Amino acid sequence: ILERYLHSLFDREQPIHTPLRPKYKTAHRTLSLDGNALLIIAALNYLRHVDDPTFCHTHWPALKRGLQWLELQSLEADGLLHQGAYTDWADSIKRHGIIHYTNVLYWRALCEFGRDAAIYGYPEDEAYFQAKAALVRDKINDHFWSEELGFYRTSDQFPHILSSSGNLLAIAWGLATPAQADAILDRMAAWGMAEPVPTQVTSEPYGPQFVALENRLAGIPHYHTEAAWLWLGAWHVVALARSGRSAEAGHLLERMATVIVRDGVVHEVYGRDGQPLATRWYSSEAPLTWSASLFVYACQIYREHADEKANPEAESAT
Repeated sequence: ILERYLHSLFDREQPIHTPLRPKYKTAHRTLSLDGNALLIIAALNYLRHVDDPTFCHTHWPALKRGLQWLELQSLEADGLLHQGAYTDWADSIKRHGIIHYTNVLYWRALCEFGRDAAIYGYPEDEAYFQAKAALVRDKINDHFWSEELGFYRTSDQFPHILSSSGNLLAIAWGLATPAQADAILDRMAAWGMAEPVPTQVTSEPYGPQFVALENRLAGIPHYHTEAAWLWLGAWHVVALARSGRSAEAGHLLERMATVIVRDGVVHEVYGRDGQPLATRWYSSEAPLTWSASLFVYACQIYREHADEKANPEAESAT
């Protein structure tokens, strides 16, 4: 936390010229579940885009151990992961237990691993992880989906809060049904969650007792609630495009592009006024590759779906 704070306070970019050092614990000294799932998803995505059998055979056992470690965080028969406070990307929030976002990532990692196992010569893993993915998908819907609210609840601890991360990923990756996807996107539109910059983290704030002390002292208690992150905006675009709502997706994409051009850089996070978040003790990091790369990805997905809509015969031919 101190290292990031000092770079922010003195308006300096964090160094990128030295090799990346793995960090196994968060700034709050907790173990990150979502980071482990994301690593597996990213590695398998890499393999699908390059011809690198050496990478696969070298790292497959380690990826499998990472997935098995995640399985150990399931404390009940439903197979859903349990986490401690401050242990996912929203690491300024003291949310714990069974969290929707983390379990969506876990489901995706299981799906990817089960789908690719036989392709890369590990057929013994295929059936097991595909079955586990199907179980976790059903349990996510059983545990988190609220027909009355029209979205996936963040957790039992925060049953009335819509977290954009888990809900948008559920749509983009096909965990949510088309009806669920439309309900979620309609709620987010009604609540203005893409205003003034796409997209806000949650539909409403967590109580101050759940926000880390350092965030409150720095004047940014809304860092992981009402503040907006362009990587979430990117998944918002992808979710809309894959739900057949291309006009809305294009509108969000244009607004994101306008913000990036205005600032000349992709910022980490934006405040309620639509400007990069800044206080006396904190200023938004820039550039942020996380959001920049996902903006490019959102542009690609939007273009693909726009092309399909313009050329339905070509789509049916494929």
